[in-house]
Amino acid sequence: MGETSWAFLLVGSFAAVGAAMALGTLAALWRYHRTGVFPGAEEGSTVPPSKITALWVRVALGVVLAAAGIVAIDRAGIW
Repeated sequence: MGETSWAFLLVGSFAAVGAAMALGTLAALWRYHRTGVFPGAEEGSTVPPSKITALWVRVALGVVLAAAGIVAIDRAGIW
C-alpha cells in the first residue's frame, strides 16, 4: 500500500464518520418530528429542549467533518 492509500483511508474515514453522524442523527430528529416518538426514550416522555439542541449541534459537526474530509480528499487528488 502506498502513501496515497493510507491518506485516503484516514481522511475517508473522517468523511464517512461525519456523514454517518449527521445523517443518523438527522434521521432520529426527523422521526421525532414526524411521529413524536424519540428513539431510545420511553413513549409519552418529553424530550428536553437542551437534548434537541445538542442533537442539532451533532448534525452540524457531522456535516463539517464530512465536508472537511471530502475537501481534503479532493485537494490531495486521491479520488
